[in-house]
Amino acid sequence: MPCDLAIVGAGPAGLMTARTAAGLGLKTVLLEKRTDVGRLTRACCEQLIMDRHFQGDTVRLEGGAVVSLENGFRVPYQGPALDVVHKYFVSPAGSRIHFAHPDRSPIVIKIDKGALLGGLWDECARAGVDLRSGAHVHGARDTGAGVELSVTRSGRQERIAARRLIIADGVNSRLAGRMGITSGRSCMATALCVIYFLEGAESFQPDTLYTYFGRAYCGLAPITINAGRQPGQTSLVVIGNKANPPEKLFRAITTEGALAPKLKRARIAGRLGCAARACMPLRTPAQGNVLVIGDAAAYVEVEMQGALACGFQAARAVAAELAGRAGFEDYMRWWQRSFEFNGDDWMQVAQGFALVPAYGDDELDYLFGLVEGEVLEGTYNQYRSPRLMWGAILRHSERIRAELPALHEKIMNRTQVALSDML
Repeated sequence: MPCDLAIVGAGPAGLMTARTAAGLGLKTVLLEKRTDVGRLTRACCEQLIMDRHFQGDTVRLEGGAVVSLENGFRVPYQGPALDVVHKYFVSPAGSRIHFAHPDRSPIVIKIDKGALLGGLWDECARAGVDLRSGAHVHGARDTGAGVELSVTRSGRQERIAARRLIIADGVNSRLAGRMGITSGRSCMATALCVIYFLEGAESFQPDTLYTYFGRAYCGLAPITINAGRQPGQTSLVVIGNKANPPEKLFRAITTEGALAPKLKRARIAGRLGCAARACMPLRTPAQGNVLVIGDAAAYVEVEMQGALACGFQAARAVAAELAGRAGFEDYMRWWQRSFEFNGDDWMQVAQGFALVPAYGDDELDYLFGLVEGEVLEGTYNQYRSPRLMWGAILRHSERIRAELPALHEKIMNRTQVALSDML
């Protein structure tokens, strides 16, 4: 007897799919190659973003739970939480563009993602999900009537038959590629990312997210610093590539760059890394009996609340499909309207609004200085933030034209910078 639903991947998207599907009465199997989902082994988002209508949801942390205001679910969470209320974009000379809410409510809340995933795993077990950790999925075949998966677990090979398959195995999804679902998807760049957890870093406030722009910092891409996973820690995010690996960049950042004086006493308490491909999003992520969700279908990532929302909606879509309705079509309409990277102007975040390497350090100091002292809307949104930044800068367009006409012309032609130029 086949199961109703097989899910590959036990991140927030896969776990939320499994919990919701089991609650809807579906016979559900969850396949995960890791043996402990609560132990993080790669760099990833460990925060809830408080922007409204962002990445498929509006979420709040209240009453010991992550609460979805748009999708209507609750996920228990009893771990630590840290409010981040300020965000700064910082130029090489230290000029700052400030983002914050007037009431200083949080822009993001840092949480323990491992604790959230472990709690969801336990909830899936209580709901009756067939949980199979240490399971390696080698391939899957859509038979028309369902999907057959080839799996190795504890040295034993097995085949699993499911009426529907959800692929939720992350940004570098291999299974979707093997099934040909991503064959027409272009990859613009591959980034190597390492998060360094530091002790002894100076002058960084735990309630603040800092992003440093410019060559003076010795990074390949902007450098992000915020609170680490443990009290007193600072996390430093370094993005590189094969020619400029994060370890090489980290040495330059901490010994030669403009941040070196603040990091001279810091020591590495831990690190997490990943290789992430920046690919065109799958705007139609369903094919036959298969649905690809979360980071596996996204431009880089959907963040934590986006993954939970995808899982919730995907489970409902499967239940509708098995009841003879067009559940996958409903999911795709929700997916296309809920995530900004599915819109026509999504590439502006990686193209039209790129600061590095399009602008020199002196130019960044000048542009950031134009709006220093202002407080822009408190937002984490990586699409909205640059729009707000450039909106504030371009209020001084005539001054820029008069004082630095070459810079003004560069700004007007800024859409020619591509993501591949950055990485």
